[in-house]
Amino acid sequence: MKKHKNNLDFLKPDIFNSFIDLLEKKDTKKIFKKIKNFHPSEIASYIQILDVKHRKQLLNILSKDFDSKILVELEPSFLQKIVNEIELKIIYKAINELDSDDAAIIIGSLDDEKKKLVLSKISRKERTFIEDNLSYDENTAGRLMQLELVRIPVHSNVGDVIDYLRKKRTLPKVFYDLYIVDKNQKLVGTIELSAIISSSRNVKISNIMKRSELSVHSSLDQEDVADIFRKRNLTSIAVIDDDRKLLGTINVDDIVDVIDDEAQEDILKLAGVGEQDFYGAIISITKARFAWLFFNLIAAFFASYVIKNFEGTIEKLAILAALMPIVASMGGCSGTQSLTTAVRAIAMKQLTWSNALRSVGKEVSVGMINGVIFSAASFFLTYYWFQELLLSFVISFSLFLNLIFGSFFGIFIPIFLTKKGVDPAIASGTFVTMFTDIVGFFMFLSLATIFLI
Repeated sequence: MKKHKNNLDFLKPDIFNSFIDLLEKKDTKKIFKKIKNFHPSEIASYIQILDVKHRKQLLNILSKDFDSKILVELEPSFLQKIVNEIELKIIYKAINELDSDDAAIIIGSLDDEKKKLVLSKISRKERTFIEDNLSYDENTAGRLMQLELVRIPVHSNVGDVIDYLRKKRTLPKVFYDLYIVDKNQKLVGTIELSAIISSSRNVKISNIMKRSELSVHSSLDQEDVADIFRKRNLTSIAVIDDDRKLLGTINVDDIVDVIDDEAQEDILKLAGVGEQDFYGAIISITKARFAWLFFNLIAAFFASYVIKNFEGTIEKLAILAALMPIVASMGGCSGTQSLTTAVRAIAMKQLTWSNALRSVGKEVSVGMINGVIFSAASFFLTYYWFQELLLSFVISFSLFLNLIFGSFFGIFIPIFLTKKGVDPAIASGTFVTMFTDIVGFFMFLSLATIFLI
């Protein structure tokens, strides 16, 4: 029985290596045969993981019949890095074929000289569309939207709309909703394409449209737009200005990318690498990581200072040095678990200042339950290992307390930072680690001094 191939097989090492062999042999015919059924995103993946030599070979081969959608599927930062390797004729072709939002991304990756050159070669209408898109701030609904949409006068009936759609030559390539506007181009409502198809021709649009206030302002942050899509299960949404004039639309395919980008951004910030880009230069990556590595170094010295103050205790009972990392590590793990949950909940608008107290209580309760379980386990393991009752009590009780404190710090710190207007994903991890280490070492060594020395 023949094994079924899935759409990720193209990334398997043997398939990818065979593709590189074809590039080495410059066997253009076989290369085209191999990728003829590839989706543009799959070709984009190859372009992104090939080395410079093979990437240039592939771009040269593809230039004979380049699919413009490949450029859209490339990571924007990667596109900006290699855009000079792509022939200008391919850029021109893409700008003319793609929707305004995708065309704007490509134009935005060019340097000023090439940007002016490309814009001068396209139609005035297309140029106006793209320049309007680029005029909005990055990461806003205005920059995210596409200007191509279907506007329907509010006085129309279904028959008018169907006739208009059939005769109109410049419809968007993909659309889900039609937008109803008044004579001043202000948004009145929306209607799904399926509702048009399933209604009689003489039915008035005003009777079947959704007179919903659901729209987003062009200045709204893209993360908030994504949250609206997620909660309302939308396929598209209108973008308006201060006067409720219809500017454009955002489709769900763009929101999927936004959700992915925002999640990636939070993960990078939690790891202390800020705005680092996978395709960035060595120096820029180093700079992105430096600040929090430096802060971690300072935090580590604080923890070391606490230990130094108990060096007499450690000298008298050297085994404490071997057991200290257990307390700090478990507290840090507990804090990281709470922190990850809290930052994600804040990003999803599930955790706010209004339910902060309840959420903190819940996490502390979880820390307490885990503390009972793991402190009991550590008590029996330590006693089995060292046959010391008081030592077993010290480490188990320290572990119990630090698991509770870890859970508390893990949720309280991101809530507190959010309240103060600081992105919790940026700084929380370092603060949680610092506090759990300092508190863990202090409690463990204090109890050891009291009960063992």
